[in-house]
Amino acid sequence: MSDQIEQQKQVSFQWQWNWKVVLFVVCFLPILVNLAFWQLDRKEEKSQLLETYNQRRMADPQLLSSLPEGDEYLYVRADVTGKYDNTSPLLLDNRVRRGRPGYEVISPFQASDGQWLLVNRGWVGTGLDRSILPEINDVPGDVTLKGYLYKPLGKQIMLGEDIWKPGNGPVIIQNASPELISEKLGQKFYDYHLRLEADSPGALETGWVIVNVQPSKHTGYAVQWSALAVALIILGLFANSNLGSVVRSWRQK
Repeated sequence: MSDQIEQQKQVSFQWQWNWKVVLFVVCFLPILVNLAFWQLDRKEEKSQLLETYNQRRMADPQLLSSLPEGDEYLYVRADVTGKYDNTSPLLLDNRVRRGRPGYEVISPFQASDGQWLLVNRGWVGTGLDRSILPEINDVPGDVTLKGYLYKPLGKQIMLGEDIWKPGNGPVIIQNASPELISEKLGQKFYDYHLRLEADSPGALETGWVIVNVQPSKHTGYAVQWSALAVALIILGLFANSNLGSVVRSWRQK
C-alpha cells in the first residue's frame, strides 16, 4: 500500500510525442481558429448593415434626381416620378417566402428626367409547374414611387447561365445586377435597385429580409468553433503526454 502511495507521489508531467496527433492538431487548429474569427467578422458586417438600415429607414425620402453619382446609397429612402416599361418584367428566380417558391418582380422604370432604374416591386408566388409564369399587371401612366435603394451584396449564386429571349413577356433571371441587365438590355440603368414601399403603384408583396443570419447567431457559431479549437488542444495534450496519469494522481491524493 505504501509503495502505491509512493508511486502516486512520484508521477510528474512528461511529454510522450505522438507525431500523427501533432500533425493533425497543427493542420486543423488554424482552420478552427480562422473559422471563429471569420464568424466574428460576419457578425460585425451584419451588425453594421442592420445599423445602417435602421438609421436610414427613419430619414425622410430624397428625390432620386438629387443624389449625386458615385456616393454610397445603400438603404437610402428615395422618391422618383416616371413611367414603368411594362414590356418585359424580369422575374428574379429562387426567391422563397413562407416555404413557397416564387419570384421577385423587377421592372425597368424611366424617371421623368430620363434616368432608367430597376424597380423591385416585390414577391409573387409560383405553382408547381414552372412553365406557367405568373401574370404581372401593367402599371400605366406617370406614377410616383417610394422605396429604398439597394444593390445585391457579394457574388450572385447562379445555377447555370440566364437565357435572355428577345420579345415581350416576363424573363426569368438569376442575377439582377444593374451592370448585367444594362448589358443585356442595351440600356444604362442606375447603379441601385429601388425596393418599393407597400403603398407605391405596382407594389406586390414587399418586405425583404435585411440579413439572412442575425449577428447573434454568428457569435454562437464563433463560440462553437472556438470550443472545438480548445477541445482539439486539450486532446492533443492528453495524446502527447502523460497528463491523464498526472490528473488521476491528483484525484487520488
